[in-house]
Amino acid sequence: MSDDSVPLALPLLRLAAGSSEVTTLYRELRKPLLRYLVCLGLTSDEAQDVVQDAFVSLQRHMASGGDQENMRGWLFRVAHNQARNRQTSYHRRFGETLDGEKDFLADDATPEQLVLEREKLRRVAAAIRLLTESERECLLLRAGGLRYREIGEVLGMATSTVGDTVDRAMRKLAEKCNV
Repeated sequence: MSDDSVPLALPLLRLAAGSSEVTTLYRELRKPLLRYLVCLGLTSDEAQDVVQDAFVSLQRHMASGGDQENMRGWLFRVAHNQARNRQTSYHRRFGETLDGEKDFLADDATPEQLVLEREKLRRVAAAIRLLTESERECLLLRAGGLRYREIGEVLGMATSTVGDTVDRAMRKLAEKCNV
């Protein structure tokens, strides 16, 4: 074994270890990221593309020796920025409307239960649309499992502002939904 092979082996081991971490993060965060992106207004296909791109970026970030302190917040920030970029693109502004109804209801529900659930979802969706953009984003990220500090990092807000914004959004939703 020559001395030249040792430096090459170390980056490969680091890349393999990073791959394992990325795979674990993917299994853990794929669904919350998808839900968050769909709630931001992306189609399911667009959200899947953004999640895939975010994890490819994460793999590159880790392979280049980037900071690994808060990978969860980093992923949500990257996905958030990519989603915003897609929403401001020409295709999104002038393309087809995305008013298709999403059916999240159980298959074994009675017709009456389906109607009641749809009405409840319609009221909640209407109440969410009344929130400001920052309230909506903070609430969606919180629902995605991020802590206030992570939400602040994703949106570029102070942690205390995030807490106030989430609290205000929850009070507005409770008032609009009569909870």
